[in-house]
Amino acid sequence: MRLVGEFTEEKQAFTFSSFLHKEGINNIYEPFEEVSPPRKGFRIWVYEEDQFNRASALLDEYKQDPTHVRFESLAGIFSKPLASVEISQEFKEEEQGKALKLLIKKRATPFSYMLTNFFLLLCVFLFMWNNLQEADIIKTKGALAAEMGLTPLQEELMFDFPQAAILLGEFLQTYPIQSYHELKDLPSDARSCYQKIEAVPYWKGWYDALEESEEKKLPTNQKIPMFEKIGQGEYWRLFTPCLLHRDFLHILFNMAWLWILGRQIEERVRRYKILILFVVVGVISNVAQYLTSGPYFLGFSGIVVGMAGFIWSRQKIAPWEGYPLQKSTILFILFFVLAMFGLELVSFILQALSITKSSPNIANIAHLIGGMVGIVMGRSRFFSRGDA
Repeated sequence: MRLVGEFTEEKQAFTFSSFLHKEGINNIYEPFEEVSPPRKGFRIWVYEEDQFNRASALLDEYKQDPTHVRFESLAGIFSKPLASVEISQEFKEEEQGKALKLLIKKRATPFSYMLTNFFLLLCVFLFMWNNLQEADIIKTKGALAAEMGLTPLQEELMFDFPQAAILLGEFLQTYPIQSYHELKDLPSDARSCYQKIEAVPYWKGWYDALEESEEKKLPTNQKIPMFEKIGQGEYWRLFTPCLLHRDFLHILFNMAWLWILGRQIEERVRRYKILILFVVVGVISNVAQYLTSGPYFLGFSGIVVGMAGFIWSRQKIAPWEGYPLQKSTILFILFFVLAMFGLELVSFILQALSITKSSPNIANIAHLIGGMVGIVMGRSRFFSRGDA
């Protein structure tokens, strides 16, 4: 990385940096402040050594005539000089939209969104594979086995596969049944076996764990096991539930948002940093969801909300990066999360009042925590557009 030059005004630095991007020169501009002698401004850095001379020549040309027609369209993005981030935050959304076209460093190619495409295709592949396994279970073991048990893929990739689930799978293998009604007609030995499986404790979430302890009066020295498979070294389970989906609408919704939001981030941030973002958001939101509701949750939506929070955060602290996500989109995602949270809250109250035992089975804690983690990570300079 080589220092090309310095500017005293952010407007000029941004204009020239955008011009270099337009010319295919990968660069970053960043603020600096020196104490002795006191001075501050913005520096332009070029990544590639073989582009330094050309960038220097263009800088000389820009300084000789910054009002030249080559730079006028870039300078026209701003309605007033930018002296600080606070002023930058007053940009209008339509001005950010114009800036977006100047910030993409390269033309879109089949490899432009490699990471976004990879996760999208991976989720679709696993969804289809899981459906094939589920169809095979229905054919060989019965419909109830598919409803109550897990597919082999889910057994390997869900957050946890507790001992109770293992025993249930073995039971359904031995006694293929088609409906819950058939459970009542099982032989006495099979019914006794099923009751023993139901009595095996496993982590179902804070509320259910407390209720189970009170109902079954577990000994004080007996703890409900947690992180059973992860504790055995299967650490991939911390993330892999994000890659699984329930049904077509579930995966369609998540992959559509991954395509919309992932491309925006991938245009501005290095792929390994996006991978860090996905993994951190996914792991933290999954752990929070597990602690709240147990191991049976799945979906990419925690990361989706995390991406939305990340972009919203970048728009606030670095609006010149030109993320085109509109406020209406942010509000839609926020409304969705709050609506799902409200539905889950109503379900929780109904269960607490013993009115119903049903649950919407929505990983809403993953949504909330994922969004908050995305906002926090978006405030880090580690994810600045200059490192894209």
